[in-house]
Amino acid sequence: MKKVLIVIVAAKYNMGSQMLLRGIAGIVKNAGADLIDISSADIKHGESLGIPFVDNYIPRFYNIFSNYFVSKIFGLLRRLTNNLDLITILKSYLLIKNMKKYNLIILVAADNYDHTVGRNPLDVFVNYLNKMGNRPKILLYDFSMKMENITKHLINTISKIDALTVRDTLSFNNLKEFSPKEKIFLFSDPAFAVSASKIELDGISFDSFDKEYVGLNLSALVAGALNTDKYKKVMESACKLIDEILMKDKLNIIFIPHVMQNADLSILRYLYNIYKHTNRVYLISDEKLNGPQLKYIISKCRFFIGARTHSTIAAYSSCIPTLVLGYSIKSLGIAKDLFGTYDNFVINVNSLQSDTNRLADGFNWLYSHELEIKNKLKEIMPSYIENSERVGLLISKLLGK
Repeated sequence: MKKVLIVIVAAKYNMGSQMLLRGIAGIVKNAGADLIDISSADIKHGESLGIPFVDNYIPRFYNIFSNYFVSKIFGLLRRLTNNLDLITILKSYLLIKNMKKYNLIILVAADNYDHTVGRNPLDVFVNYLNKMGNRPKILLYDFSMKMENITKHLINTISKIDALTVRDTLSFNNLKEFSPKEKIFLFSDPAFAVSASKIELDGISFDSFDKEYVGLNLSALVAGALNTDKYKKVMESACKLIDEILMKDKLNIIFIPHVMQNADLSILRYLYNIYKHTNRVYLISDEKLNGPQLKYIISKCRFFIGARTHSTIAAYSSCIPTLVLGYSIKSLGIAKDLFGTYDNFVINVNSLQSDTNRLADGFNWLYSHELEIKNKLKEIMPSYIENSERVGLLISKLLGK
């Protein structure tokens, strides 16, 4: 019986992480896994995310660590001791001690390594697994990586795993210098392969001929702290963008969150309230919607502007002309792989500090190149999705199938 454990940072409220998990779970099942378990930091005992092919959802931490005060105490302890190994093992021991029962451990790297220059909990997991006799195979999966964040800790971890996969060529070119060529692979993000799920929405008809929609996703992650100069510039830029969109005949706006628990809704609701008097803006406020349902909404848009990477992946894979408000190498890398360049397709959020017209100007470029972009996406998307599923061959090999 072939058993696989997939470990990810968070998956309950982040629809991007859920879409990634939906994609990889299906691929792992097709690769020959008999049992698939998922562990994340925000899963509690007895919970389910309802992802097809997943057998068990395993908490990454003991229940006590969901307590606010306990979490703060351990955060302070980590800062005082600077001992990530000890803290990780204390918090995740139930998960760690059971890792040996699996044939393959998939550690989802995503862009988490790109946010730190120190050791990562995934490094601790790899180090622990390598102390086992007859350890499971280890796949470090779906990387995005800037060169300046490739540390000695990551290089050491790469030396101890069986394979790593990267989701864009910019990151691949950075990482290939530090990995044997037989160990590193380039595969598209698995969320590209996840199908949309149809949903009906009150007050919105996608079949109406007199209305067309621009999907808009923003987040606190790109806007920064409330009332800071960065926040004010981002909001001013967003308002100029919305004004520009509403100047176009038939175009309406749907504000679409992609990370829940008010992470996106706080900003989207603020913008909605400014423009609701126009009767041309709509807010998706139901945080119980899942990733495939949100992808369906995005797929019905004529254009999409997004800050969350997996919201833009939903748009790209639906062949929707898309403008990305980027904040990391993954946005640049994915756009470059799709179009040959990220110019005009990705706007760095920091550039809004000096030019609050950039989003509006970027949308106008998108608008004037709509047919060209749509045709390019229709041409490339079948092979791009197929590439995301080819990781199944690697997984089959690691499973000994």
